[in-house]
Amino acid sequence: MIAIEINTKQLKELREAAGKAKKSFTKELAAAINETAKNHRMRQGRNIRSVVNLKKKQIESSIKITKATSVTPQARVFLLETYREGLQHFGAKQNKRGVSYKIGKTKGRGMVIGAFMGPSPGQLAPKLYGGVFKRVGKERLPIIKLYGVSPYGAYEKNDFETIDVAFSADYLKGQIERRIKLNVLRANGLVSK
Repeated sequence: MIAIEINTKQLKELREAAGKAKKSFTKELAAAINETAKNHRMRQGRNIRSVVNLKKKQIESSIKITKATSVTPQARVFLLETYREGLQHFGAKQNKRGVSYKIGKTKGRGMVIGAFMGPSPGQLAPKLYGGVFKRVGKERLPIIKLYGVSPYGAYEKNDFETIDVAFSADYLKGQIERRIKLNVLRANGLVSK
């Protein structure tokens, strides 16, 4: 687990500004933390999509957030160690030779000779749920499902964590500064919310 520390001077300024604006300091702090966690999640997804050919929805389903509250001013963003995604999620297309796919953003398409997604090219088999399969032996059965990479594996392999943590630490400072300024404006009657 990685922790991002908050400057005590900023916390003191936020407490004073929130007090003058008659707002809850803990709620203001939790809001800044939650906004940072949300941004961190978005950044993680973008980083994974920059190296892996997966859809946004597929990646974001494996990134979870626990939000900060006024009682516990702590949020967690964690990338689930999910199983590898089926090859059908990587732009798989069946042709006469097999199934082509594209996992990495920088690499070209790969090909699995003899793999199939349905009875013929362009036609998916409903019983296979869109998956990509290949026969193990010369017999008709058994067949095995083919997989690509997991979002977690892509994130860990490319070591995005150190960059993201540094960025989120700066982002949190900016969010607290923004809340300080907002509460000063509230206290002076320049903002009604």
